[in-house]
Amino acid sequence: MEKVEEFLEYIKVSVLDKSIVDTSLILSDRDGFVLGKIIDKSSNADNVIDNSLISTFSSATDQASKLHAGNNKSIVSFFDDRVIVHINVSNVILSIITDTESNVGLILGSQDDLIRSLTNLSNSIQSDIQDM
Repeated sequence: MEKVEEFLEYIKVSVLDKSIVDTSLILSDRDGFVLGKIIDKSSNADNVIDNSLISTFSSATDQASKLHAGNNKSIVSFFDDRVIVHINVSNVILSIITDTESNVGLILGSQDDLIRSLTNLSNSIQSDIQDM
């Protein structure tokens, strides 16, 4: 889990824009099992994100992909006090929890870079699952 958290820190610093403050990252599998997380100190994201929310995203993205518009890559949820961006990469889900004042366009603009960064991790997890 420590390596995953180092990877998430790399994503937060290198891929996401530095102007997006108060950002927490949670990486999980499609069933909602948390693989790693970085929770911003000023955020209470740890209390908001639970396994059921993450696994619900997995179901929602599967349903959205059935709209014949191609595979769904992400879903953005706006709440009174935060924005949650879920990005789907094969068998892993990256949840980005940020302040309502954050520029969601910057996060979505980084989506392709995030997907490239997560693809190797996703492939590694898939390989480990097949070896079991």
